[in-house]
Amino acid sequence: MKERGLVLLLLGMVFLALPMARPGLPPTHDGIIHAYRVVEMARLWQAGVFYPRWAPDLAFGRGYPLFHYHAPLFPWLATVGVWAGLAPEDAIKLVLIGAAALGSIGVYGLARWWGLSEGGAAIAGLAYAYAPFRVRELYWQGDFPQYLALSVLPWVLWATGAYIHRGGWPCGGGAGAAYGLLLLSHNITAMLGTPVILGHGLLVIVTKGYPVRGVARLARSLALGLGLAAFFAVPALMDRPLVHLDRLTQGEYDFRKHFIGLGEIFSMPPLRDDRLGNRREFLTLGLPLVLLAMPALGEMVARHRHRALALGCTVGLAAMIGMMTSASRPLWEAVPLLAFAEFPWRWLGLAALPLALLIGLAAEIGMARWPLLIPLGFSWTLILSANGLMHNGGTWIPLRDVGLRDLHRYERDHRYPGLTSIGELFPRWVEGEIEGSPLEEAYRRGEEPSRLDERSLPPGAWSTPLDRSLLDQRYWVHLPMTAPVRFYTLAFPGWEVRVDGRRVPTWAEAGTGWLWAEVPAGAHEITLRFRPLWWWRFLEGFSLGLWGMVIARGGWGLRALRIPSIWIHRPWTLTERSLAVSFLLGALLRFPDQLWSLTRVPLDRPEGPAAYLQVDYQRQIRLLGYQLDPSIAFPGGEARLTLWWRALTPISDQYSVYVHAMPWEDPATLAFQSDHMHPAEIPTNAWDPQRIYRDEHRLRIPLQAHPGVYRLRVGLYHRLEPTRRLQVDETGADGLDLPLAFVVARPVLPLPRPIAFSGKIRLLGAETPAALPAGQPWTLWLSFEALAPLDADYTLFVHIVDAAGQLRAQRDLYQPTRHWPVGASIPVEVPLPGLSQPGRYTIRVGWYRWPSMEHLLPDPQPEQGLYGILPISLEVGGP
Repeated sequence: MKERGLVLLLLGMVFLALPMARPGLPPTHDGIIHAYRVVEMARLWQAGVFYPRWAPDLAFGRGYPLFHYHAPLFPWLATVGVWAGLAPEDAIKLVLIGAAALGSIGVYGLARWWGLSEGGAAIAGLAYAYAPFRVRELYWQGDFPQYLALSVLPWVLWATGAYIHRGGWPCGGGAGAAYGLLLLSHNITAMLGTPVILGHGLLVIVTKGYPVRGVARLARSLALGLGLAAFFAVPALMDRPLVHLDRLTQGEYDFRKHFIGLGEIFSMPPLRDDRLGNRREFLTLGLPLVLLAMPALGEMVARHRHRALALGCTVGLAAMIGMMTSASRPLWEAVPLLAFAEFPWRWLGLAALPLALLIGLAAEIGMARWPLLIPLGFSWTLILSANGLMHNGGTWIPLRDVGLRDLHRYERDHRYPGLTSIGELFPRWVEGEIEGSPLEEAYRRGEEPSRLDERSLPPGAWSTPLDRSLLDQRYWVHLPMTAPVRFYTLAFPGWEVRVDGRRVPTWAEAGTGWLWAEVPAGAHEITLRFRPLWWWRFLEGFSLGLWGMVIARGGWGLRALRIPSIWIHRPWTLTERSLAVSFLLGALLRFPDQLWSLTRVPLDRPEGPAAYLQVDYQRQIRLLGYQLDPSIAFPGGEARLTLWWRALTPISDQYSVYVHAMPWEDPATLAFQSDHMHPAEIPTNAWDPQRIYRDEHRLRIPLQAHPGVYRLRVGLYHRLEPTRRLQVDETGADGLDLPLAFVVARPVLPLPRPIAFSGKIRLLGAETPAALPAGQPWTLWLSFEALAPLDADYTLFVHIVDAAGQLRAQRDLYQPTRHWPVGASIPVEVPLPGLSQPGRYTIRVGWYRWPSMEHLLPDPQPEQGLYGILPISLEVGGP
C-alpha cells in the first residue's frame, strides 16, 4: 500500500477498536436488541430461509414481521460471522469494526477525490471515525444498523460523484450498488441521506460541468440503487398500513419533543467518567471538532481550488444543523414520511460527514505552515475528544451462548416484544400490550412449538403433528364437524392454511391477532405455512438479477474509484513517521483508556449529593445520597429531591420507588408524595452494578398542607405488588427517613430584633391573635432558624406570664431540631389554653434538652437567664 495517509488513518483508528477487545458487547441502550435480531436471523438461515419477512420466534413465539420492515443488511453480515463459527458477540463486533473502517476509508477516498492531500484526507477520515455521534452509536446508544448506514454513505457520495464526472458502467454500477446497500442498511438513514446525496451530486455537477448529462447520471445511479434494494424497500413502504407504524409518530416518539438547541449541538463531549447509568444524552457535533473546522471556512473565498468543497460542506452542515432545531418544525410537519425519523438529532450522524471534510481541509491549510504540529495536534484532539464516549464504564454483556429462552426473557424483562420499541410492527388487528404466549413452555423445553391450538378443536376432535419447522407445520386432524381452528401465530399476509393441499380462507382474531381457518369435518392433513406474496417474490427476483448484472459487468465499480496516487512510490516523511509512532505508542500504553480511568468517580461517592448515605435495601440496591432543593417551600409550591442509587448485584425484579412526606409528629399520616415506576426512568432489572443512577422527584406541596416540619421517607417496592416493600438492612424498616427534614413554610411576622439561643437557634418572628377574648384557646406562631447543624433534639417551652409575674399558661413541645435544615425559616405552631383574666401578658420562650434539662441560653443572656422575652405582648379582652 503506497497511500501513506490511508495507513496512518487505519493506525489512528486502533483506539476506536481497542475497547472491543473486552469480552461481551458494549453496555449500550439498543445493542442487545440488534444482537438478538442476529440470533433470530441465524436460526432462520439454519432453516434455509435467507431473507425472512416473518420472524416466527419473536414476540414470545407469536411471530413478528421484523425483517419485512427493518433493513436486513446488518443482521445478514453478523449472521455470516455466526455461520463461520463465531459467537454472536464476536460476529457483531467484527461487523462494527469493519463498518468503522469502511466509513473512514470512504471519507478518505471522498476527500482525496475532491483534491485533498493524503494528510488532509487522513485527518478527515479520523474526524469521521471519532465524531461524537458515531462513537456514541458504538459504545453508548447501540443503533448498529444506523452506524453501518452512516459508514456506507461516504461511499455513495464518492461513487455518485465519480459517475457524474466520468460516466461509464463501472462507476454507474458502483454508485447504484452503494446506494442499494445504504437502503438495505437502515431505513431512516437512507431516507435522510438521499437529500445529502442529491445535494452532493448537484455540487459535483456545478463544479465539474456537464449539467444535463450529470443530472441524468445521478438519477440513473439512484434508480439502480432503488432497483437493487426494491425487494426490501418497496414492500416496507407499500405495506405500512398493515402495522402500527403510526406509533412512531406519537407520545415520546413525536419528533416535536426532540429538537435540540444550538448550545447542545456545539457542546463539549463528556470530560470525565461520572459512572451515571442515566447520564444525559451527549447529542453534539463536538465543540473541539467545530473549532478544528473553523479555518476551512476561509477557503470559501481564499482559494479557488477547494472553494467548492468548502462552500458545499458549509452550506450542507448549516442545513443539517437547522433541521435539528425547532426552527425546522414546519418542514418536518410538511414533508411526508419525515416524522418517522422520530428524532431530529439523527441529523448529527449525517452532519459528521461535511464536518469531517472541513476538518480535513483545515488540517491541509495548517500543514502548509506547521507540517508536524498540525497533524499531531488535530489527530490527538479528535481521539481524546471522543474518549469519554469510548470508555464509558459499565458491565459488558456476554452473548457467547444465547438462545430463544434468553431472547424471550429479554422481551419480557425489558418490555420489548418483537425486539422493537413499542410494538409498532404488530399487525393492525393486534390490540393492547403483549405479555407472553402459550408457546413459551415449549421454547423453554428446547422444542419447536406446535402452532395448532388444540383447545380450539371441537369436542371429539383429535390431532397429531406430522412435521414442525419454523415456517411450515403439518398436522393430521380429525374433526367430527366443520369448525374453525386457531393457530398460534399472528395473522399476516403470507400465512396460509391448506387442507389436503387446498387453500382455505383465513382470518385474524380480533384483539389478539391469532390466525384462524375453517376446516371441514373428517380426517385431513392440515398445512400451515408462510409463503411470500407473488409480488414480493417478483421484486426479489428483479433485485437479484440486477445484483448479478452489476457484479458481473462492473465489479461494483471499485476499479473506477482508485485514486491515481495510490500506486506512486515515495518514502515516508518525518510527519508520517511521527504520527505512526505516536499512534503505536498510544495503543501500546492504552493511553486514552488510562487517561479516562483517572477521571472515574468512586461508585459510592457520586458527584452531586448534598448528603451522602450508605443505606442498603435487602442487599440489592444502595441509596448513595440525596439533594433536596429547596428544603423549604410554601403550600402550592414545589421542591426537587434527587436520589442517587446503585445496584449491588444484577437485579432480576423491577422495583419502584416512593417518596412520602409525613408531618414529623404524625408519621402515620401521608401528606404528599412522589412515586416513580422505574427509579431514574430505567427498570431496575436493567441496572448495571458498575453504574450509578440519578433519580429526580418533584414534590408538589398541596395548598392545604399544614405548615411545619415534615419527614421524607424513601423506599422501594415491587412494581406489580406495591404492598411488598424492600426492607432497610440496618433497621428492618420498609423505608428510610432522610436525615434532613422538609419544611412547609408559613409567613410569620418578624421580630424587630431576632433572639439567638446559645448561637444555635434563632427566633426570627412571632405572631399572636390581634384580639383574644378571655377564656378562648389560642395559637402562637413562632419562626425559628437553625444557625448550624444541631447534634440533638431540643424541647421548646413557652410561658405566658401576667403583669404580676405569675405564670398563667405554658406549653412544652419536643422539636426534631437535629433534622432542621440550616438557614431555613421554620414555623412552629404552639397551641395554648385560654386565659381567664383580661389584661396584658408577657410571652417567654426558651429551649432545653430532655432529660438533662440543659438549656440553650438567650444571647446575650438576660438577668432571668433561661428564656427570652418577646418584644410583643398579648392583650386579652373581656369574654
